[in-house]
Amino acid sequence: MSGVYRGSVFSVSERPPDRVMLRREGVPDQEVAIADLDEWYTVRTYGTFLDHRFEVYNEEDGEFFIGVVGKGDGHWLADTWAKPEEHPEVHFQQMDRFTYEALVPKHMVTDIHEVRTDHPTTEGTR
Repeated sequence: MSGVYRGSVFSVSERPPDRVMLRREGVPDQEVAIADLDEWYTVRTYGTFLDHRFEVYNEEDGEFFIGVVGKGDGHWLADTWAKPEEHPEVHFQQMDRFTYEALVPKHMVTDIHEVRTDHPTTEGTR
């Protein structure tokens, strides 16, 4: 999560009740009330792999680390992850019954885009 406080952007972690810890480069900077934030949001990156939408967790050495929690496509996920030999360049992992992750060459992931979700900063709207 990220937040804007007095015009500066910070990474943010929640601190109950109704407070957040502002961080600069991962180091705690200060704790403030959520209501004092100018903005509070999450940005997630998504892409398409084998014609299905996945969250892109990170990028490293020419590969994307992607994942999804199996909902509507649970059967497709289970079948695809059960046949890794069909995509030998992909490193598949099934974390639990519903969570699927993979290390995928970048050229196999298309339609990469970010989605920003704004969180309420005023009391009573959380």
